[in-house]
Formats: sequence, structure tokens, C-alpha cells
Amino acid sequence: MSSLLEISSMRFLIYDTFSHLFLYNYYEEDYTQLMKKLEKIKDIQEINSIVNFKTIWEKLLNSKRSDYLIEYTTLFLTGLGVKPLTPVESKRFFSLMGERVAKFRKDDIIRFYSSRRLKLNYMNQFVFEEDHISNILAFMAYLIKEEIEFRQERKDIYKNLMDQKNFFITHIQGWVPDWINDVINDPRADIFKVVCKELKSWIDFENSYLLGGGKN
Repeated sequence: MSSLLEISSMRFLIYDTFSHLFLYNYYEEDYTQLMKKLEKIKDIQEINSIVNFKTIWEKLLNSKRSDYLIEYTTLFLTGLGVKPLTPVESKRFFSLMGERVAKFRKDDIIRFYSSRRLKLNYMNQFVFEEDHISNILAFMAYLIKEEIEFRQERKDIYKNLMDQKNFFITHIQGWVPDWINDVINDPRADIFKVVCKELKSWIDFENSYLLGGGKN
């Protein structure tokens, strides 16, 4: 049985890796860093029992970097297709429920970030919206890193765990599974069909873990 610290460390690695996967890794050094991260995580047995990062790594390894960039642009940057697949929460809700709901959800994410005094890094020209899926997954990784530090320092973790649960319910479970299904069923998806299938497995695990009493 893994300890709570070991489970939290595993969860941090998974969220951090998925966040990197959904960045637009345009520069070769960013793409190389992603491949190195996948190569390290793919052989961790505890993680592979939930998320098969080896499948993602092999898919990218057997593809050209140009294929990855073209697919990312086609799916996520153009806004074209039978169902636009822009991985931005407020934009998705704007198309489904209008401006008021979209603004409320984006403001809620900014409130979460502000509670940790976090701001987006504008050093890279490819900076995505606050509610881009990559930033959302990165924030979950940040919360889990905070949890790990609190556990090591024997601090009260109640608020952190509630923030994890509330953020997951609202800003991951609340829209990402439907978006994943749209990506998987899009005929243009190849690499990201594999990525999204594994992300779906991870969200299913997290749903059971966070909402099923797996943390205390």
C-alpha cells in the first residue's frame, strides 16, 4: 500500500506531464523536454497501472515532430471542425451557454490563482488563457505540490484538500470529459486521440480518489 505522500507525488507527476502534453511545444527544446519527461514517467509501475504514458511516448516517438505541430494547430488553434476543439474552458462554455456563464467560470479560475498569488508567465510567446487546459492541469499539480509540502511540514491540509476537490469538480470534471470525447471522435485526431484516452483514464481515477474519500 502506497503512503499518502507517495500517492500525492504520483498525482503531481501525472498532472504535470499532462499539462506539458497540452502545451504548444513549438520549439525543439520544449518538445525534447516533453519526450524526456515521458521517457522517465513511462516506466513507473504505480503510474502505469492507471495511465499508460508509454503508449503516448511510443506514439510521439513513431511520429514526426512536424506531425505533432500540425495536429495541435489543426485541432486546438484553428477553431475549425464539426465541433471546435479549442481547449479553453470559458470559450467552450461561451459557445454552449453564453457570455455570462463563460465569464463566471473564468473569473472563478482567476480567483483560485489569485489565492496563491500566481500569474501567467509571459516570457514565452505562446502564452495561453488562464483557463486553457494546460494551465488548469498545471494548477492541480501546484495544489498537490502544496499538499506534499504541508504533509512534510505537518501543517493543516484541510483547506488545500477542499481546494483540490472544488477545483477538480468545477474546472476539470465540469467540462474536460466532454471535450475529451469530442477530440477522440474527431477524425483529424491521431496523436491526441491517444493522449486524450489516457487523460480520460486519469480523470476517472481522480474522480474516484478525490470524491470517493481516498484522501485524509
